[in-house]
Amino acid sequence: MTRRDSPTEKEVEQPFVREVEVPLTFDAEFFGLLQGDVHNLDALQDEEQKALVAEVSDLSKELVKLSEPSRFKKTDQYRWRELFDVYLQAGIFFSDLEKDHGKRDSAAALKRLQWFQSEVIKRGIVDTFKLSPSRKALNQFISINVTLLRNLQFQEINQKAIAKILKKFDKRTTLGARQTFPRLIQSDVIMTETMARSVCAQMTQDLIQIVPQLSDYTCPVCLAIVWRPIRMECNHVLCVRCTVFMQRRGTNACPLCRDDVILKADQDNIDEKLSKFLLRNFPKETKEKQIEHETIDGRERFGIYYTHPSEQTPLQRYCAVM
Repeated sequence: MTRRDSPTEKEVEQPFVREVEVPLTFDAEFFGLLQGDVHNLDALQDEEQKALVAEVSDLSKELVKLSEPSRFKKTDQYRWRELFDVYLQAGIFFSDLEKDHGKRDSAAALKRLQWFQSEVIKRGIVDTFKLSPSRKALNQFISINVTLLRNLQFQEINQKAIAKILKKFDKRTTLGARQTFPRLIQSDVIMTETMARSVCAQMTQDLIQIVPQLSDYTCPVCLAIVWRPIRMECNHVLCVRCTVFMQRRGTNACPLCRDDVILKADQDNIDEKLSKFLLRNFPKETKEKQIEHETIDGRERFGIYYTHPSEQTPLQRYCAVM
């Protein structure tokens, strides 16, 4: 294939050779304009990403105030914990599930965002907010996701537009630009998940981690909150009840890494720092687990009819005192 400045085309046919000459006077100008447009889109995307990250940072500062655990003032910690749990279940832009693992396109992301909003309404989370700024913060959180969705849609439109332009160019020149051009520019416009992945990671770091999730602090044996936490030599943590149960059975292997550490554990293995953290951030769950432990201990000591004081009637408590 040769280049010519005149818009002519000729074919020279021989028994085993066929020569085709195509005029490509403006091919360099074409690729220059297209690459310039793509770089402009990249710059626009960078600006949008910086704006979203800044908005996430501002929201995180507000969320710290709204979800801070406190015994003496109102807090929306449990409401935000439930809300973020629903958000993680939604997997709006990325899925961790085996059947649909990976990024979502804008159509799938829109459906998941709608599911998240409807689930929040169905659970009545907004109606249970104790602090009025929480409603504003929720609207801002949803706005961030809507903006991210619109940017994803914008990227996909640009991707399709570039593909159509290159397809038409290939049809006229047979140069195979659709295969080579995206690799040459390496544009984030072509890789549509870049911005979504970055902003989602920022939301996980700055927002979701502000409100600890119960699933991160469960015992691997009973799957309830790990109270009281026994930290083994292998650094894995079990609740005290499951540790005692495994020791009574003579089980020495850690249920997670299989190291022989269970029988070595004693009172010195109680993680006091983690205990205080759980009491502060999960007061309801730790109280329930404590009552459960004390009930089991009471039945072992006094028989199957033992009732925990928190579950006794006034008459039962009176008889116990007498």
